[in-house]
Amino acid sequence: MKHRNSRSALFLMELIFAILFFAIASAVCVQLFVRAHLISRDTQDLNQAMAGAQSAAAVLQAEQGDLAAASVLLEGSQMEDGVLTLRYDADWQPAEEEAQTSYLLQMTPDEEQTTQITVTRIEDGEVLIVLPLYCHTPLTLG
Repeated sequence: MKHRNSRSALFLMELIFAILFFAIASAVCVQLFVRAHLISRDTQDLNQAMAGAQSAAAVLQAEQGDLAAASVLLEGSQMEDGVLTLRYDADWQPAEEEAQTSYLLQMTPDEEQTTQITVTRIEDGEVLIVLPLYCHTPLTLG
């Protein structure tokens, strides 16, 4: 009888170690999947931020650095204290209300004919992209 009990005890120990191994392996896999999801989200946000900043820069350059004229062309933009602001929701569509805002694009002019385009994620305050833009104003003869 003792011989049989030692076999079953050995089998139970082996089973416990196998379950423990698979539990640890599954916890590591879940962490990897979560990290991969966060990296994917950050990459998608960065791509969308770059696209929005490039689009805003193209409009601003077409208007020769005039933020007021660019605000007419940029959908949903607001001009406050010389800063042009665009608000985006979680799907990167123009946000109509401040409560829906997930991302903020701001175009801030400075002294040297440059404009700083900054895209920020509202959730954690992380600056996704900063794009300095120099707008050349052609000289006119007259």
